[in-house]
Amino acid sequence: MNRIDGRIQKILDRGEKFLCCVLPLGDPDLKTSRKILEIFLQSGVDIVELMLPSQDPCFDSQPIAESNQRSLQAESDFQEYFKTVIEIRKDYPDEPFEVMTYSDVVKNYGISRFVDGLREADVDAHLLADATAIAPDVVQDMDPLLEEAEIYRIRFMPHPFQERLLEDIGQKACGFLILQSIADEAGNRMRVAKGNRELITRIRATGTRAAIMLGYGINNPARAKEAVNVDPDGMIVGTAVIERIASRDYSGLSELIRGIKDALIP
Repeated sequence: MNRIDGRIQKILDRGEKFLCCVLPLGDPDLKTSRKILEIFLQSGVDIVELMLPSQDPCFDSQPIAESNQRSLQAESDFQEYFKTVIEIRKDYPDEPFEVMTYSDVVKNYGISRFVDGLREADVDAHLLADATAIAPDVVQDMDPLLEEAEIYRIRFMPHPFQERLLEDIGQKACGFLILQSIADEAGNRMRVAKGNRELITRIRATGTRAAIMLGYGINNPARAKEAVNVDPDGMIVGTAVIERIASRDYSGLSELIRGIKDALIP
């Protein structure tokens, strides 16, 4: 069983929701990223998304874009990033890890070489963050390589909701998928909208094997409780943790994660 499946099932069997947090590799540097990972795991993160920096993280917030730039300034050689992921796997052989990046990184590094790097690092899953927005060539070339390596490709359902993605989700999604939560007309998410429950129901109706993870706008325990009420299987937190990493507020980072994790336990 993929480590992701095992971890999620264990948490859902307890009647809880699982927590995924984004770790920006290289911000402020790769050595510190490994120390931050330890904080994540000690504070209650169930699945870690290891983010490789992109020049154009178009689906993410300004703080995440700025984090990507800091990472690239600190280290631009992606061989060093893969070396770090390999070291992380050696340190934590049983933890589920998903690697996220954008298509510019994959294209520049080389699709086959990129997947070989994931395989060597024994990564459980990969999210191509802009897969729904780019021409399908990268996805088509990567998918058979990922399947051969037994690495899940994580699906992403953006806001606004895209009906065309449901068939693929129902047939092929594995591990978990990320649902970008509903935003207002200005793109803000002051609350976790109750309408997300309907979207989650529609995704479940496909018969997908993937757990549904809600993301975007979940930045404190109160928002996490609101997210629990729309009934995803888990949630992902990115900007809020990255803001604390940017300010070097590691005690605040741990406190935030523990507070959100506590909100996911009935």
